[in-house]
Amino acid sequence: MKNLRLGLLGCGPIAQFAHLPALEKARGVELVAMCDASSNLLHRIGARYGITELYTSYSHFLESDIEAVLIAVADPFHVPLATQAIEAGKHVLVEKPLGVTAEECLHLSETVSGSVCKLQVGSMKRHDPGIEFAKKFIEEKIGEIVSVKGWYQDTSFRPALQETLLPMVQSAEGIVRPDADPKADKEKYFMATHGSHLFDNIRYLGGEVDALNTRFVQKSDQYCWQGLLEFSHGGIGQFDLTVKVHSDWSEGYEIQGEGGAVLIKTFLPFYYRPSEVRAFERSTEQWHTPLGAHSNPYKRQLEFFAKAIREDLPTNPDVFDGLRVLEIIEAAEASVRSGERVEIARGPTEVG
Repeated sequence: MKNLRLGLLGCGPIAQFAHLPALEKARGVELVAMCDASSNLLHRIGARYGITELYTSYSHFLESDIEAVLIAVADPFHVPLATQAIEAGKHVLVEKPLGVTAEECLHLSETVSGSVCKLQVGSMKRHDPGIEFAKKFIEEKIGEIVSVKGWYQDTSFRPALQETLLPMVQSAEGIVRPDADPKADKEKYFMATHGSHLFDNIRYLGGEVDALNTRFVQKSDQYCWQGLLEFSHGGIGQFDLTVKVHSDWSEGYEIQGEGGAVLIKTFLPFYYRPSEVRAFERSTEQWHTPLGAHSNPYKRQLEFFAKAIREDLPTNPDVFDGLRVLEIIEAAEASVRSGERVEIARGPTEVG
C-alpha cells in the first residue's frame, strides 16, 4: 500500500515528544513536510528529522502535494485550521480536544460531512492495545452494561516524570500563540485537556452518556470533579477527574455487565505501556489478560488514520466523537454551575 504523504502543522512540545518520534516508526505514513510560524524552530526540527519541505505559511503548506495534515497546535486553533485543511482537500488528524466549544465542533462536523476528506481526533488512548482489547471484550462478552467507572488523576510530579522520560523540548521566538492564554483559566483548561481523555474513554468503553450530575472543588493547586453518569443503555456510572494529586498518576476504568466485567489500569502516556486489563467472562469463569506488545498509541493512531484513508474506513475517533466529548464537558460545567443534573443535548452522529 502506498504511504500516506503527511504534513505536520506545529513543531511545539507535543509534536517533539510524541508525534515526531511516532512518525519515524509508523507504517504506511511518510512525513514529507512541516509547517510552523517560527522559522527558527521549524528549520531546527526539520533538520533533526531530515525534512526539507518547510513552510511558515499555512496556506502555502496546504497548496503542496501532501494528502493529510497532523494538527498539533494550541486548542483554540484546532477548528479553524482543521476547517481550512478540509476545504483544501486534505485529510486531518487533529490533536484533542477537537475544539474549544461544542458549537464550533458542530460547524466543523458539517464541513467534514460535506467533504470527501476524513478527520480523526487525536484521542490516542483508543489505540492503546489494552483499551482495544477491552472494547472488543465488552462488545462481545459482557452483555448489558450495568455500571461504568472512570477516574483520571494527573500527578503533581508529572514535570519530573516527563523530564526523566522525554527529550528536552526546543523552543524559539516567533511562535504564534492564541490572543488569550488558554491555560490562564485553570479550571476550564484542566477540564478540557484532561477531561477530554477521560470522557472519550468512558464513552468508548461504556456507551453514550445521556445525563450527568457533577460537583467541583478547588483547594490550593488541586482541582477535583466528581460526577454521576446516566447512559443510553440504562446503566449508571461515576467519574473522578483530579488535577493534580500529590501522589502517583492514577487512571482506570471498570465496566460491569451481566456477562462479566472489565478492569483497566492505564499509565502515564509517555511510558508507552499498554493498559493492564483483566477481563472476566462469567460463562467460563475465566480471566483474560492481553499483552499488547506494540503499545505506542501515537504510532498506532497514525497507522489507523492511514488505513482509514487508504481503505475508506471510518476514523477512530471521528469528528462526531470529538463533538460528543465537548458536549459532555459543557454539560459537566453547566452542572457545576447549577448544582443540578444536566441532560446532554446531542447533535448529529455520523458523516454524510
